Amino acid sequence: MRRAWPAAVTGVGLALLAAACGGSHTTRVAHVGSATSASAVSDQGHGAMAFSRCLRSHGVPAYPDPGADGLLPKKTLQQLGVAGSVFQAAQDACIHLVPNGGRPTPAQVQQYKSVMLTYARCIRAHGVSNMPDPDSRGHLDIGPGSGVDVNSPTFEAAYQMCKSDLSP
Repeated sequence: MRRAWPAAVTGVGLALLAAACGGSHTTRVAHVGSATSASAVSDQGHGAMAFSRCLRSHGVPAYPDPGADGLLPKKTLQQLGVAGSVFQAAQDACIHLVPNGGRPTPAQVQQYKSVMLTYARCIRAHGVSNMPDPDSRGHLDIGPGSGVDVNSPTFEAAYQMCKSDLSP
């Protein structure tokens, strides 16, 4: 469980998001960071499938195809079997397949921020009083040095109670 929450937090990003806008919350998570949905990717004729194939051809051979829902999969770097630099290079090479270079629309950013704000409020309501609100992009700064001990029993219990809030 100690490593599941970053994947889940970033997973909502992958469900809502399909290309590159920034770094990950931890180095263990393959974060494809902006807010372009896979259905939006498909709308421009390139698609999440093409993005997945491109990642595989650029050094991430274990990157799976999109799910039946058309959304890009939620995978950690460990699951993909690559270093963050390899994933980033592949993502940079493939980002052209994502509409608008992977930059989110204002509506997509707002949707992501709303999901993350609901999640942060839930975590606070369940005993983690120093849980911050998401920043202007919807990212939560809860990595090392943030003051939030994600390995504490209190955080783990709060996460279990609030993880369903991460579903868009």
